Amino acid sequence: MNTRYFTSRLLALMLAALLVFACAAAEETEIPSGVVDNFVQSEIEKQQSAGDATAFEAGAAAGEYYADFTFGGVQTLSGITTTLSLYANLPKYAKPVSAVLRLSYTASDLILTDISSLTYYMNGTPFGSSKIVARSDGAQTVLYVSVPVELLTTGYNLLEILSYVRLTDDEGCRDDYNGANWVKIADTTCLRIYYEISDDADELYMYPYPFISLMNPDGAESVVAVSDAADEAELTAAMMLMAGMGNSLSAQNAMTLCRLSDAKSENVLYVGLKKNTPEHLLSLLTQSVPATGALVQRVTDGDTSYLLIVAEEEAALSEAAALLSDTSRVAQLHTSQTYVSVGEAQQYALASETSGLTLAGQYTIKDISGNGISFSGPFTQKMTIYLPVAKDYVLSSESRFSFDIRYSENLDFDRSLVTFYWGTNIPLYSHKLTKEGATGETLTFSVPADAIGEAGSSITVVFDLEIKDLDCTVRSMNTPWAYIAANSSLYLPAGENTTLNLANLPAPFQRASRMNNVVMILSDDATQMELTLAGRIMAMLGAGSTPYGLLKVIRAENFQAAAHGNSNLIVVGLSDRNSVLKQINPYLHFQYTDDMTSLAESTKLVMTTDYAHEASVLQLMKSPYNETMALLTASAATEAGLQNLMARLSTEKNRWSLGKEALVVDGYGGASSYQFTVSTALTQNAEKPSFADVIVQNREPMTLLLVGMGCMLVLLLAAVLLLVRIHHRRKYDDK
Repeated sequence: MNTRYFTSRLLALMLAALLVFACAAAEETEIPSGVVDNFVQSEIEKQQSAGDATAFEAGAAAGEYYADFTFGGVQTLSGITTTLSLYANLPKYAKPVSAVLRLSYTASDLILTDISSLTYYMNGTPFGSSKIVARSDGAQTVLYVSVPVELLTTGYNLLEILSYVRLTDDEGCRDDYNGANWVKIADTTCLRIYYEISDDADELYMYPYPFISLMNPDGAESVVAVSDAADEAELTAAMMLMAGMGNSLSAQNAMTLCRLSDAKSENVLYVGLKKNTPEHLLSLLTQSVPATGALVQRVTDGDTSYLLIVAEEEAALSEAAALLSDTSRVAQLHTSQTYVSVGEAQQYALASETSGLTLAGQYTIKDISGNGISFSGPFTQKMTIYLPVAKDYVLSSESRFSFDIRYSENLDFDRSLVTFYWGTNIPLYSHKLTKEGATGETLTFSVPADAIGEAGSSITVVFDLEIKDLDCTVRSMNTPWAYIAANSSLYLPAGENTTLNLANLPAPFQRASRMNNVVMILSDDATQMELTLAGRIMAMLGAGSTPYGLLKVIRAENFQAAAHGNSNLIVVGLSDRNSVLKQINPYLHFQYTDDMTSLAESTKLVMTTDYAHEASVLQLMKSPYNETMALLTASAATEAGLQNLMARLSTEKNRWSLGKEALVVDGYGGASSYQFTVSTALTQNAEKPSFADVIVQNREPMTLLLVGMGCMLVLLLAAVLLLVRIHHRRKYDDK
């Protein structure tokens, strides 16, 4: 009996010890950083998150196609309710199979986690919610949320993350004034979409796939090639294609332009005259090359995918390039080959001039957004309206705005107003809201003098909707609102930016969404580096353009001032290989030495011998042949210098930093900008009005001037007569 009692007691003590040890171990266990916070999730949530995490990684490991869409940096959600948006563009060739959102975040540890949450929307439809995890150690919480694939569409998809963050569980104002209710979204957050390639991806309507795609967003795995003869017509068509690519390339441009013999890629876009095209490429064509016009066909040769543009006529190559650079025309080509005739581009150009909304400059809010625009909530409510204008658009003095608005009648009209901005920071007009105008009023205004010539493509509307005795956003309030009617109109005729500054590129080489009478001059036997640099410059200048402007590429040996001097000139190449650089050297901001092997001494920059030899320069100025035209040069004394300049111009971030009249890139890739004149603007080539025209145009002030002069003349004559009479009377009195 004693033995049994002792044994049972011993087992009880051992069991108690094990329980204490297990509890202690559980208390000491830390939540690993960067892992889903399973300690605060239910078992169902843990299993779901683990499954989504597996789905996020498994496809990539298996080699499936996928695309990651990120915010591009850390984002912060602050305040009680905040919405964060992410756009994901799915091209036509990508058929979505699955999608998973990986959300990495940290949150203020003062948050009430029981009532704070994140809700996820895809294209306006909610698909999930989760409680916010606030961790005192500052480590990230990682969630994996499956996105229903049926919510995804071809084109742009909008992912929204809505946060509801509370510090107190009351209806007061403390949460509005307190800055501690924040959630920081890490830059590792991304929406991953797995997809399959469409069965008809080899049809022309999928262009620019595969040359630019989700797998190849910067074009690094593609080349645009011309024949080894590099005919000027071939180079012109190739540059038109590069300009069109500028609309599709990502923030990085890594596409190569070269001769066919230098093309080392699985994706080759070839443009060439039939007489210059190798027989092995011609043998891939299933259709004959026409005597007039051009053949465009997708073919494959082993592992290489080709898009071949072949023609007998020189002009037909540019016609084919214009076809491929027009998205509306490409969308009609549900075939792997097509013919294009000479003259088609001109027909489409005329059609766009007569029906194009952008060129007309007349818009309504309905044209832009499909309906009116609503503003809801107290205090400052802001909305940016993105306009369908050319990338090089600048405000004209003739621009007019007319907004039909109405708003709630419960506002504090002593403090409520609406302000319109060009872009985000150039004020155009402000108006104080009134009780009389609440049911509807029209605001009409023109462009202030100091805003004329300002570049931009959006207008921001800011309503300050104040309510009496309201100091913060309480939940049970009568929400104020404002509304801009759909018939509100904007007249935005194209202005012209004539100021020569690298920050204004693509102006003046692009105007009204078209290449503006551009002639590009290359070395007689351009190297691959020169060709690629020229192509990337054209992609930079062509972004946002249509293919119906004037663009021509010539060799330096064929340049004639009389024939080409009345164009906007772009000169690209090595300083000792491009003979036109030597011709214009005396007019450059940064000139070269007499032997064209290094930069000469400059008043703006003191250079060592090595620096002057290794540096490359991008410079913009008036053309020495015509003051109404511009000259852009991209040059260096060495191939390495051209490489450094090309690297600088190939990233969107660096292009946004361009400014002043000249950019010098040193041998290590460092860059500096320089201004040589106070302000350089192209001379306007306008006829001076005649004296009669001036009088007709200024009838009213001229009439007032003549009447005033007549009155002064009468008064002067009266004064003279009075003086003469006084003089005669004095003479008479003296006698």
